[in-house]
Amino acid sequence: MKKFYFTFGTDPAFPYGINDYVLVEAEDLEQAISLFDAVHPPRRPGVCNCAFFYSEESFDKFRDQYYKDVSPVERIAVTRRNKA
Repeated sequence: MKKFYFTFGTDPAFPYGINDYVLVEAEDLEQAISLFDAVHPPRRPGVCNCAFFYSEESFDKFRDQYYKDVSPVERIAVTRRNKA
């Protein structure tokens, strides 16, 4: 699974604040957005209920600058089980 990071701005309608982020583990960005939207529905069709979203590679470039020692406020992940 790949990791994607959803961050928030100062809009009080966002589910979390500017210093928070949500970690979503999914197979690709499209799936990550779908998972995020299922938990935090868009306020308008086609608009994710966050300020930005990033791949792990992109997020790592500025993590220490803005989110040093900050854990995600929420983790959303796909869970797969083998059929018995």
